[in-house]
Amino acid sequence: MILPPHPIFVLGYATSLFAVVVLSLIPSPEIPGPEGSDKALHLIAYGTIAFCGGLGFSSLDTRIMAASSAFGVGIVLEFLQATWFERQGSIWDTVANGAGVCLGLACAGAVLVLAARWRAS
Repeated sequence: MILPPHPIFVLGYATSLFAVVVLSLIPSPEIPGPEGSDKALHLIAYGTIAFCGGLGFSSLDTRIMAASSAFGVGIVLEFLQATWFERQGSIWDTVANGAGVCLGLACAGAVLVLAARWRAS
């Protein structure tokens, strides 16, 4: 069983962050769905990044730094999209990114608590 912290989660953190950067800067695909449904994709993407960072790094400081860095990258990407030719930046995308980071870090924390309890018993 893979117990955190584990290098596979660091790889997941780096890979998912790289994927978000690439997907944020290429021309926007037309994805069918209700108005604003892309916010759920932002929440899931940044939640995944923070979750992997939360399980991949050993100290609370580095977990928070990894999640904060992902959120900072999200802010920069939204700014770049606002100035990019075929994309639009959005404050609501940034809010969804932040919510995803918080949710992903909280879920990683819950997994760490459960893993510690499991190891203790």
